[in-house]
Amino acid sequence: MTDAPSHLPSDAADEPHAVPTRSEPHRIAIAFTVALAFLMQGVDTTLLTIAIPRIAQDLQRSPLSLHLLVTAYLLALAVFMPVSGWFADRFGARRVFCGAVGLFTLGSVLAAFMPSFELMIPCRVLQGFGGALMTPVGRMIVLRAFGPERTLDGMTWLTVPVLVGPLIGPLIGAALIEFYHWRLLFFVNLPICLAAVLGMLWLVPPLLALPRAEIERFDLAGFALAGLALVLFQLGLEAISLWGAVGLALLPLSALVFALYRRHAHRVAHPALVLSLFAGHRFRVGVIAGGIGRIGLNSTVFLLPLFLQLAMGFRPLHAGLLSAIGALGSLVSKPLLKRLITRHGYRPVLIALALTGSLSLAAFAPITPGWPVWVIIALVIASGAIRTLFFNAVNTLTYAGVPARQLSRATATAGVFQQLTMGLGISIAAMLLHLLQGDTPGLEPQHFAAAYLLMALIPLFALPSLLRLNEEGAPLRKTTPPAENKSIGAARPVADTDPKLAGLRSDTPA
Repeated sequence: MTDAPSHLPSDAADEPHAVPTRSEPHRIAIAFTVALAFLMQGVDTTLLTIAIPRIAQDLQRSPLSLHLLVTAYLLALAVFMPVSGWFADRFGARRVFCGAVGLFTLGSVLAAFMPSFELMIPCRVLQGFGGALMTPVGRMIVLRAFGPERTLDGMTWLTVPVLVGPLIGPLIGAALIEFYHWRLLFFVNLPICLAAVLGMLWLVPPLLALPRAEIERFDLAGFALAGLALVLFQLGLEAISLWGAVGLALLPLSALVFALYRRHAHRVAHPALVLSLFAGHRFRVGVIAGGIGRIGLNSTVFLLPLFLQLAMGFRPLHAGLLSAIGALGSLVSKPLLKRLITRHGYRPVLIALALTGSLSLAAFAPITPGWPVWVIIALVIASGAIRTLFFNAVNTLTYAGVPARQLSRATATAGVFQQLTMGLGISIAAMLLHLLQGDTPGLEPQHFAAAYLLMALIPLFALPSLLRLNEEGAPLRKTTPPAENKSIGAARPVADTDPKLAGLRSDTPA
């Protein structure tokens, strides 16, 4: 999901496109309807990762190749995220939300009928496109319904599915593949989608699109260049394990395309990605150091289900239960972060979380089938807690020093890199396992041990940036993710009356 802060601008109440509501139950019903979309995203990927070994067996593919079903979805989220605000401005928020939910579910249903792995990948890309529009626009509708004085109330309703999705997703996925057929996984979202669309049509009146004269011109050329650079980079990493030097050749090509985008971005008034934001110290550290940490820590979302089933011999149902237990760590740790940063500040907390995150990954390396289950449970819970604390801390740091007038662009720009790095964690883990496996017929515990140790090194590369983090600067504030400024497609930020540590939310790993 997109990392973002949480507050509306003081002039939001004067917006002509505010969502009309009749009563408090009406507002809560709107929030619950949008929360269904967040729940779909939270459940979707965790459903799939737990089923990878079974799907691979049925399609006669290597389990490692099926990680593309996850990374294709995350890459599409990253590529299409900048267009959400423009779409809402151009076509109206309710229409875009319903269409996005429909696309998300259509991609899922189509994937269920695809006879081959290769044909499932475009369906996952279609899901990612729907997801890239669905959650930013849905969040905006909720914030406009509750109004600028009650932003926190509105965001609370959207936080619950972010935490619940990873808890129930592995359980549902494991139960379906254990007792039925894995293709049913792709129909789980169908009733949720229907409820979300019907609820939106019933509860929210048509929200008019902005007049064309008021809509900022979309940077189509910049969007194409940035998207091509991201796709080439992801393809280069994927191709290394298959084609070696050919895959490596795509990486400098992606760098060349990105250089062309940088040149283009200096020439337009409203570029798709605002790279000048990286001049801000906190934004730069939050995106770069946070991204490095995400690559390492998010790899366990892919590694753990495979490790439990292929190396430890767990049944899917048991592996799903253990994976779901990791979400308990997220629930328990969420209230701790505000107190930790209030007492110690960002720099020591983030350094400690990077170190403990690295240790939590390395701790999986010595585990073998003879280890007590309670030790694995404790490690999974601790790993989930550390991952959530790190993600939430860098989320808030990223936007803490961004001026209010730039926060709209900052949210879109940071969100692209955040989704990209989450996918990179899965891609690199799969590539390492492929290289470590070599000609061995199946994956063994020693392959996972080496992969966990190598992935544990990655968060340590964030330490140089974190050690230079300057605690001084603009006061922290509670802010809200805008997709575009001054429009129906965006919720613009404002400083909160409490300048300390608000808007800490869950960064749901894919």
